[in-house]
Amino acid sequence: MGGWHSVAMIWRHYSDKASLDAQFTLDGIADLPGTMQRRLDMSAAARESVPHLLKVPYGDRPEATMDLFLPPKSATPAPVLVFIHGGFWRSLDAATFSFVGGAFAPLGALVAVLDYPLIPQVRMADIVAHIRAALTWLARHAGSHGGDTRRIHVAGHSAGGHLTALCLDQAWQREAELPPRCIRGGLSISGVFELEPLRLSAQQETLHFTAAEADLWSPQRRIPQEAAGLIVAVGGAETQEFIDQSLDFAASWSSASHDTQVHVVARANHIDILTGALARTGAPLHTALLRQMGIAGAR
Repeated sequence: MGGWHSVAMIWRHYSDKASLDAQFTLDGIADLPGTMQRRLDMSAAARESVPHLLKVPYGDRPEATMDLFLPPKSATPAPVLVFIHGGFWRSLDAATFSFVGGAFAPLGALVAVLDYPLIPQVRMADIVAHIRAALTWLARHAGSHGGDTRRIHVAGHSAGGHLTALCLDQAWQREAELPPRCIRGGLSISGVFELEPLRLSAQQETLHFTAAEADLWSPQRRIPQEAAGLIVAVGGAETQEFIDQSLDFAASWSSASHDTQVHVVARANHIDILTGALARTGAPLHTALLRQMGIAGAR
């Protein structure tokens, strides 16, 4: 007697490790070396053209520094934009993303591009603590660099998108004695909001996430009761898992009655969503972040 039998899935609709591994690689990006070089060239140009301070310490570790890109002088303090880079919590640095400072500082934001210690030297708890320490430092010292300590916005990409989501909960801000609601909004770009599929993929060979870490640090599992508004962005040409995680998280954030916007950037991949959408003047994502910061001229 004939019949059928179902195929067990290891995550969502992925039936084997190879198909899940493919969700967390950059192999599908055409001309990846050229795309990466474009990012570096844009960052070098930003450091040439925008007043800045490099390696400003916010903590004791050598990696606990930020690059500040300064706004034009004004009688009114500028909103502060904090950018958290990606790299699966184990690679890359602030200097690679100086172009974010070039895209927003001349328009009236104090931009802080963060460095932070990376896996395997530290665990996720240490990374989160460093990001929150950087925000605490800015809430106390941004005024010395032209920033408004009560108007902080956090943006991050990939692993940085994950860390951005963990920054918006007002509970830890109260514990850190930050000014009430000083973190006004966030932008998570191509974020990872559920860590369990990484534990099941080849990424686990270097990340070594425990089940407890996946539970504690998966934003999808821990939507806060009180939090700032969030823009969730993902490229339409990204792998399906990044798209699914972004849309799922945006829905959960909205269901908790937090202000939520979703931007699926057509044809953008995991890398050029930054250079071609976030950092491009007039692009909808660039404009959305300007509007969130209250910068004049954003339409």
